[in-house]
Amino acid sequence: MQGLSVVAEETVLAKVRTKAGAAFVQAVVNEDVRQLYQTGFFSDVSVDVQPAAEGVIVTFQVQEKPLIKAIEIQGNRILHRDKLLKMLDLKVGEFLDPKRFKDGVDQILAEYRRKGYTSAKVAHDTQVDQATGEATLYLLLDEGPKVRVASILIEGNERFSDRRIRKVMKTKRAAFWRAGVYREEVLDEDLDRIRAFYRREGFQDALVERAVATDERGRSVYLTLTVTEGPRYTVGTVELAGQQLFTEEELHSRLQMLPGSVFSQEALQEDVGSLQGAYFDRGYIFARVDPTSMLDPSTKAMQVRYRITEGELAYIDKIDIRGNSHTKDVVIRRELRVKPGDPFDGELLRRSRERLYNLGYFEEISFDHEPGTEPHHRDLVVQVKETKTGEFSFGGGFSSVDRAIGFVQVEQRNFDWKNFPTFTGAGQDLRFRTQLGTVRREFDLSFTEPWFLGHPVSLGLDAFHITRLERRSLGFAYDEQRTGGGVRLGKEFTEHFAGSVGYRLENVDISDVSSDASADLRNEEGDNLISTLSNDWTYDTRDNRFDPTHGQVFRWGVDFAGSFIGGDKDFVRGTVSDTVIWPCWKQKGWLLEVRGRAGLIDAYGDSEEVPIFERFFAGGSTTIRGYEERRVGPRDANSNDPIGGEAMAIGNIDLVIPLVENIKGTVFFDAGNVWRRVNQFGEDFKLGTGIGARIKTPIGPVRLDLGFPLNPDDNEEQRLRFHFNISRAF
Repeated sequence: MQGLSVVAEETVLAKVRTKAGAAFVQAVVNEDVRQLYQTGFFSDVSVDVQPAAEGVIVTFQVQEKPLIKAIEIQGNRILHRDKLLKMLDLKVGEFLDPKRFKDGVDQILAEYRRKGYTSAKVAHDTQVDQATGEATLYLLLDEGPKVRVASILIEGNERFSDRRIRKVMKTKRAAFWRAGVYREEVLDEDLDRIRAFYRREGFQDALVERAVATDERGRSVYLTLTVTEGPRYTVGTVELAGQQLFTEEELHSRLQMLPGSVFSQEALQEDVGSLQGAYFDRGYIFARVDPTSMLDPSTKAMQVRYRITEGELAYIDKIDIRGNSHTKDVVIRRELRVKPGDPFDGELLRRSRERLYNLGYFEEISFDHEPGTEPHHRDLVVQVKETKTGEFSFGGGFSSVDRAIGFVQVEQRNFDWKNFPTFTGAGQDLRFRTQLGTVRREFDLSFTEPWFLGHPVSLGLDAFHITRLERRSLGFAYDEQRTGGGVRLGKEFTEHFAGSVGYRLENVDISDVSSDASADLRNEEGDNLISTLSNDWTYDTRDNRFDPTHGQVFRWGVDFAGSFIGGDKDFVRGTVSDTVIWPCWKQKGWLLEVRGRAGLIDAYGDSEEVPIFERFFAGGSTTIRGYEERRVGPRDANSNDPIGGEAMAIGNIDLVIPLVENIKGTVFFDAGNVWRRVNQFGEDFKLGTGIGARIKTPIGPVRLDLGFPLNPDDNEEQRLRFHFNISRAF
């Protein structure tokens, strides 16, 4: 071994397979040379083979790369030295790799371009001390000025306005509120975006060219985009061939590109997917749709033809579940709407995916298929990626209802009381929550078994202790303490329809009643035992109960409280609510949420009045925004305290607009009221409007609303009111 000065000979010999006393094989020597190059220690490796009395002498001659002694950087103002060294990916004491050095310089230059310093220059050099074999690396930076876009001129566009084209671009003109940094690679992408936009609009031959002018100081660029639109292609005829399962009319109804509409390749592929989706929904997963398009010279319109090969109906052989390291297979299988032997029904598979997401156990769910035991049988593969289902969370905040808030919560949404020591996997829900606020204090323990004794019937157990302290400003002229528990039984009767029955027993203690409180309230002072039977029904078509983008949830229920089941108060309460969510205006993420709820409550038997703590109240962040908490509805004539009512109706309309990640804006309109007696239901409504924000935070969702009352009572101030809430989503 010749040429070593830094690397130990033992280290090099360990890398080669050619050994003294072994047979000489040229292929092995060639591989040894390749291995020595791969060590990164040497810039040159050669082999000298000389005959000897008992064989040959093999000498590896190497030239070591110089060691990096120092890295000198000058001229940097924008990028810190540490960041430059990280991009260079070279360190003092390492062997110098000229290619890595060049790649690092290129990365530094690209970073300056990304930040808008398009005229930046990076000069680099290497000086090697031949005596010591050490190298010093030099970087000389000329960052230049940050270049901003002074103007964007668009020429040649006749079909679309300048504003419409600029909206497609990411490159923006500099303004007071916008940096407008010029990046050449972004402009290149913008040209592709404009071309794609024109193609989607039927201009398949559209061209876009650019010209860039820079001012004398190199700080501003003036962009000129020249558009050659070309002809706009429309669809002349649409033909289908090979279909037997569907009529031509049924398949035409699934197409977007029909005769007379704009032709584009993107729409063509979407229609291919739509046609294949029709067959997939029927279980024909092997169906193929081959599109062709041709220009008719006489009409200058595109002739579109879809050739369909339907294939055979595919059946599910077996269902293979993968990726569930914690969740039991049975928990997943019972949510699937298909079973072995069924056809591959696309609609049922989509619903199966929605139900699995609604469990809250998985962050990713995908379906695939693999060959089965017969040609037209396939195994359904359900691939899941589990998310964390156990939570220990705590936090604090401030709300316009509860003032200061602190909470601690322990929850396992995928609980299994039999699975020691992890206690996960059976799909049960166990939750303990304590919340301490200036106004409200709450302790809540609940357990839900979704499949009781292996049957599709849910069993729930609840225990709670809630204290609400007197705050006249929030409509509470007394302290209220509720302690009790309950049991629930629920069942899904159809895919979207479910019902439940329950029993709840609680003691309500009313104390510290204000001296000028209403007679209704003074009559309730002391302990009140409330025994309630409930019956609730739900119709839910939402695509995702945690973050829905469309669908409806309609609920109605009746509560019976009375002495016949051991209580002190006799009353019956009926409630109904409906929420409908629509995607709107073809804007991604924009949602229109319309909510309505109504309720009636009345005393019977030995009770002459409904207890004030069971009546309906309205006003504030969760009902009619713009009004003070609980201040909409009947008041006491003397104290002006809210006394609640026996009838309630509230409607809310929210337009939800995504702003940035985890933040959405809202524009809302609320209407509703509370009436003292049932026969007054619907006599007049209070109206409120405003704007708000919805923010996802690590400790829970935050709601901010700025509401304005449109028709408050004469003794109420008409002004903007700020509503703030923080809560946990379950």
